[in-house]
Amino acid sequence: MEKENQGNILDRMGLNFHRKLSFKLFTIGFLVLVLMIPKLMILSLISERSLTADEASSEVMSKWSDNQEITGPVLTVPYTKSVYNERNKEYKEVIHTATFLPKELNINGKINPKKLYRSIYDVIVYESDINLSGNFELPDFSDFNIDEKDIQWKDAQILLAINDLRGINEEVILKWNNSGTTFAPGINKSVIGESGISVSLPNISADNFRGNFQISLKLKGSQSLMFTPVGEKTEVHLESPWNDPGFVGNFLPKNREINDTGFSADWTVLHFNRNFPQRWSNGESLSGTNNSEIHSADFGVELVTLADNYQKNTRSAKYAVLIIIITFIVFFMYEVFSKQRIHPFQYIMVGSAITIFYLLLLSISEQLGFNLAYIIATSAVLILVFLYSRSFMLKLKNSIAIALALAASYSFIFILLQLESYALLAGSVGLFVLLALLMFFTRKINWYKE
Repeated sequence: MEKENQGNILDRMGLNFHRKLSFKLFTIGFLVLVLMIPKLMILSLISERSLTADEASSEVMSKWSDNQEITGPVLTVPYTKSVYNERNKEYKEVIHTATFLPKELNINGKINPKKLYRSIYDVIVYESDINLSGNFELPDFSDFNIDEKDIQWKDAQILLAINDLRGINEEVILKWNNSGTTFAPGINKSVIGESGISVSLPNISADNFRGNFQISLKLKGSQSLMFTPVGEKTEVHLESPWNDPGFVGNFLPKNREINDTGFSADWTVLHFNRNFPQRWSNGESLSGTNNSEIHSADFGVELVTLADNYQKNTRSAKYAVLIIIITFIVFFMYEVFSKQRIHPFQYIMVGSAITIFYLLLLSISEQLGFNLAYIIATSAVLILVFLYSRSFMLKLKNSIAIALALAASYSFIFILLQLESYALLAGSVGLFVLLALLMFFTRKINWYKE
């Protein structure tokens, strides 16, 4: 110890403030700040890798099929109306289209998730089987002041708006009063959507109108499946083996069941619950009905992943300063009670090992998943810190105590990452307990001299 003192520049100069506990604490605090630089670099790297994963996901979805949104079916019936031209002093026949929504709309769907890969990244997409059924009432043209003779029943159509037509896997058949008719791609300009499928109904009239329909749709998509409640009463039932659904849009399901085998959900929406009518005309709009009004009532489900690898890596890295501080406090307590000093360089080495943990966690989680990567990275860092501490700690039990404290810290952070909704509560309680223990063990330390 005397040789060490003789070789110390500050000692030879007669300055011994570096031996004070307060100065040691200041040094430790400075080292913690220095170690925040690589932590910020790692957070930046995680963000960069997350953006790369998002780009890969977007590329896969663009080739598979995008988010899907189904609006319809709706019934459109053209009619003619005489419009007086002031300039020519004559009447001119103009064709308008009246749109009618179904009285009842029942949707039953099953969503089958699939995992596609792009390099090391995986993307969640789905295939779905959707059955739409219900009925239309006889169209009422009284609000449009239209004579029966002006209604062009032969040009009536059923429209079904679909966000991405690439997702249609098979031919779509409309069963209209038990008579099958095949849909054709494309819809005329309509407020229900910009893309979709349509089918003509040439054999209907006011005298023989019976509007029962059934449509079977096999549809591919990515991330979300949404519906527009166009029925006077719309009922939707969805089920899937995916057990992390996110219910989105303007309505939540009235019944839901989520477990390890998947989820099922039921919605019931009435026409009173939305801000558009059951019928309108492009010539005489009943309420200024437009696309934004129609789709403001959309609802559905997202196949989400609660805290993916990059989200968990980001959350974990944000706790780096906490683990570094806890580890340094344990080292400092060791110095206080054992009267054996630890060099700042040794603090830096241990802090660097803790920082490298997050780089290991990120790289391994991309290959093996977060949980397994966490175990591997934690084990590697614990072994490294334990072996390194043996080089400057006199007793084996002290090195074991350091490793156990570090293991407890990593275990605590891992539990917080899994808790989701209760992470803040558990973290607050854990920090309070840690502070209480620290106050208890340091209550008799004389901070003004060694």
